[in-house]
Amino acid sequence: MATSNVEKQSFGQAGATIALAATGAVTGTFCALAFIEESTLASLTWADLDPGGDDGTTPTYPAGFVLYGEITGFTLGSGSVVAYKEW
Repeated sequence: MATSNVEKQSFGQAGATIALAATGAVTGTFCALAFIEESTLASLTWADLDPGGDDGTTPTYPAGFVLYGEITGFTLGSGSVVAYKEW
């Protein structure tokens, strides 16, 4: 049984949002994006993402890939994702 907030988040006990490309912009505070199928991001808001690198919209994320971080918004370009809410 998950006991810490981190463990609870990893099992989705803080809640989640399932988003499709047609969903449009999604906002909230998320700890992970789990890609259900091959997907691209049209936008990604992640304050701790290194500004010297890619903004997260260039890669094609394979099905099953999980992007961890304090993500506060995103828009899918294609595909679908489960966005796990932060506790």
